[in-house]
Parts: sequence; structure tokens; C-alpha cells
Amino acid sequence: MKVNYTLLLFIFCIASLSSQNLLNTSTWTEGTGNVSGFTIYGTTEKNYRDTGLDHLGNEVILWECIPNDTSFQDGGFFSSYIPIDHTKTYRFSVWMKKINSDIGSSYFGCNSLANGQFQTLRLNNSLINSPYFFTGDLPELNKWYLLVGYVHNSSYSSNVSLGKIYDGETGEEVLSLTDFKFTTSAINVRSRSFLVHGSNPVDKQLLYKPTLEKLTSSSPSINQLLSINEESTLIFAYDNAGNQKQRFYCDIPGCPLTTPPAGRPNTTDIKKITDTKENESLTETSVHSIKLYPNPTEGKLTIQSKEVDVKLSHSINIYNTQGALVEQINVNKETHSLELDITKMPTGVYFIHMHFSNGTAVTRKIIKK
Repeated sequence: MKVNYTLLLFIFCIASLSSQNLLNTSTWTEGTGNVSGFTIYGTTEKNYRDTGLDHLGNEVILWECIPNDTSFQDGGFFSSYIPIDHTKTYRFSVWMKKINSDIGSSYFGCNSLANGQFQTLRLNNSLINSPYFFTGDLPELNKWYLLVGYVHNSSYSSNVSLGKIYDGETGEEVLSLTDFKFTTSAINVRSRSFLVHGSNPVDKQLLYKPTLEKLTSSSPSINQLLSINEESTLIFAYDNAGNQKQRFYCDIPGCPLTTPPAGRPNTTDIKKITDTKENESLTETSVHSIKLYPNPTEGKLTIQSKEVDVKLSHSINIYNTQGALVEQINVNKETHSLELDITKMPTGVYFIHMHFSNGTAVTRKIIKK
């Protein structure tokens, strides 16, 4: 019998990543109420688990926080307490999205017991009973973000917080969070994420895939938490004036770059996607005039530009979420509208990178149903 070693290696890697998480979310099933390992925050009607789409368009079980004006506790969860070694650093993460409005505040934090009391240390060594890595509003509504926080070992001496909020579409760091450290008496810790003081029943806060990991040399990287391929590259292209900045994933040599506007010299910087300190954002000329529809699509996708001087040109590249180029379409004649047929592509999330006649390059996420 022929053994598929590639498949076995893939399964082993997935199993290894899963084994890092000390929280077991396999107990999340559709419905309401507590489940093994997780206790609801607020009343039953404010907490519901349902099938939905994650940041990659995959079907997962989402924990829905559904506010109303009966109390300030508007849904979320406390994990069970996990035994810890106070001499080690632990990393917490959760995917979060707020829908409809910014009424209420999102919370992401932890609790640690020491001597029978809630006790954790700030990085300046002052005690805090109720530590939160993040409280407030997410950067944008209707968008997935990965929140990552750290509780460091009890001897941690730095005052620098490592926690971040990452954009679920681009993987970029968008906000810094607050780190903490264990007391020498700490014996366990739990994770908690919820919505507070929401009042609009049309709003929702969605949560999924919380993790709690003891950091080791084999712990998943941030890019693995984001489901981004470590071997992908980021390409940044921009003119000397800082205009026409482009950013897109590529894992093949010689990715085509659009010609810059007349009189604008172009420079290119190719970086490994693991360079998480890079915090450049994509500046897109006339971006709001470029439409892709329907999205999600079952196969037929129309790209349309509504501005006279902005036409599709050069090529259209489609990448999967691992950064691999899955299709390249040459645009032989500049046009305002083009229909693509991606019917044969597997269901999932893709990034479509388009070039335009005015030197603009735009990357958009599309979902193939």
C-alpha cells in the first residue's frame, strides 16, 4: 500500500497545533446555556451558539452575544480554570466581530487565582484583580479581528506589552493590548470574552476559536493563528512621494507589479510575511469606485470600475489564503468591466489582485460558495 507521507505530515501538523490549545472548543454545539469547559456570561437568552462563517469563510460554531436592556451582562463566556506554572508565559487569543453598532463595550481578559483570591500583576508589579487585555470598541464593525494577549511568568521584568489586535483580512497589527504577569502564588488561569452594556437587540458580538497556550519553542506563530502561510511573502510597492502604495500576498517569483503613474518612480520591497512589525496600510486610489459582485459568489464574478480614467489592465491574480497563486488572467485590452468564471474553484476564501490603467493596484477578498 502506498503511503501518502505529505498527507500524514499535514495531519500531524494540524494535530500538533490543536494540542497546543488548553481550551477544548469541540464542546461548542448549536444551542444555548453552558457547555463543558465554558460558562455563559449573562442570561441564557443573551448567549447562543450557531453555525456561521469564520474569517476564512469556513463554517464554524460561533458564540453569539445578543444584548438587550435587562442588564449590563450581554453575553460571552468564562472558560474553566486551567492549572498553570507561574514560571511560564501563557498566550490567550480569541476571534471577535461586532455587528451593527458600537453600543456597548467588548471585553477580552483573564482571571488567575492566588491564595484563594483573584490576583494578577500589571507589568509594573502592582496588583490587579480583574485584568483585561482589551476593553472598548473594535477598529471596525462587521469585520473579524484576532485578539492576542499575554500573561507572563512571575519573574518577567519588561514593561513592554506584546499583545495585539490583528486584522482578520490582512493580518496586520491594528491595536496594541495590555499584558500582565502571574504572581508567584498563581495556580491557575481562565479566559473570558464578553459584551458589556449593550442595549440594541439588533447588535451582535461574535466569538470563536478561543485559545490558551503555554508558550514554548513549538507554539504556533501568530501567522499560524491567523491561518497565513509562513512561506508567503508580502510585496509592498510605492512611489517616492508615498502615494500609490500596494500590498498583496505572493509566493511565486516575479509577481507582476503595475506600472506607476507618469512621473512617479517605483520602488519595490519584498518581505517575508513573518515580519509582523510591518504596519503599512494599503492606500488605494479610487478604491470606492471599484465593485466586485456578487460576493459571495457561486462562480460568476463581475469586476467593474465606475470612473472614466480607471480601467482594468495588465493582469488579474487570484491567491488562496495560503498565498499561493491559483489563477492569473491577462487583460489584453483595458476595460471598465470584466466577468470572471471561478465556478471550478473549490469553495473558500480568495484574494483577487487587480491592476488598473491609472497605476492603482487593488486587492479584495472574495468568497466562493
